[in-house]
Amino acid sequence: MDKSIIKDIEVKVVELPLKKQWKISLYAAKTRGHAVVRILTEDGITGYGEASPAPAFMGETADTIKLVIDKYLKPILIGKNVFDIDLIHEKMNSAIYGNYAAKSTIDIALYDVMGKTLGVPVYKLLGGKYRSEIDLSWVVGMQDLENSIEEAKEKLKEGYKTLKVKVGNTPEIDYKLVKDIRNAVGEGVPIRLDANQGYDYRTAVDVFRRIEEFGLESIEQPVERWDIEGMKYVKSQLETPIMADESVSSLHDVNRIIKERAADIVNIKVGKVGGLTIAKKIAQALEISGFTATAGSNLEVGIGSAASIHFVASSKVVNMPNDLLLGGPLHKYDLIKNEFEIKDGRVICPDKPGLGIEVDESIFK
Repeated sequence: MDKSIIKDIEVKVVELPLKKQWKISLYAAKTRGHAVVRILTEDGITGYGEASPAPAFMGETADTIKLVIDKYLKPILIGKNVFDIDLIHEKMNSAIYGNYAAKSTIDIALYDVMGKTLGVPVYKLLGGKYRSEIDLSWVVGMQDLENSIEEAKEKLKEGYKTLKVKVGNTPEIDYKLVKDIRNAVGEGVPIRLDANQGYDYRTAVDVFRRIEEFGLESIEQPVERWDIEGMKYVKSQLETPIMADESVSSLHDVNRIIKERAADIVNIKVGKVGGLTIAKKIAQALEISGFTATAGSNLEVGIGSAASIHFVASSKVVNMPNDLLLGGPLHKYDLIKNEFEIKDGRVICPDKPGLGIEVDESIFK
């Protein structure tokens, strides 16, 4: 009898406090809800998944994830083989449309189980290790100018080499913010801007055409997620590469970005698009179409971050600095007991079986 069969699925919602308010153009928060999934197989192997979606960003919450899994996904997944990934995704998509963060937690936990079952790290299940060390970027959230500059300098001292700055306030505020950060950190530091859909396409062109004088690595999601034509227009008017984030929230979203050439780069978030399975498919679509990619964060802590690390380690096309470890440092507490190895602005991919982490089991008690 094949013992790699799903015996039980548990979901726990954990509200974790942030060290300070996290603010982007879409929302502000002082705590974050995390949905943690634990999958148990018939042979006693346990795997973990995590997602921490912001409702304004993704239309899901930790609480909706628990509801969706308990009511719609768990009943159809009990008895399925953990290795039948495409079949499991088909079953989940048939059971409920969308809810990709909920499906991500299941998918990540399945890979953790598969890796532990075979005694191999997850990256080996995703195509093997393309890179061992992953370049990191730090994200400066919306706050007053003095604190933004102080945080940027502090993170550069810690070893981060790329800064991502949240914009989408007003044209005047954004211009002064980027100008002052550039003056404070010098010319050699790559600066990526992220508007989180903060502007319409006309305003985006006006704002970023002015800000380009300060030298930008890229501009992320300048317009609303649905405005693909608007993003394409912004791309045509600026010299700086354009990155899509919210516009690629599922596997099929990426097709239109590629077809329209509406961006140059895609931010692939494992916990947003449906998990490691879908993230890899998006990465492959981008690679064959000549795009490049980065892996971002929804403020997941240890479990979700580990999944993103294995994804980047195994994916050639995800070759830009990644802010996938943002959630851990922003929270007061984590859900794992071990720490990721970081040196010189890079995180080292774990080599232990599964995700290579030690989850704090007390969260399920």
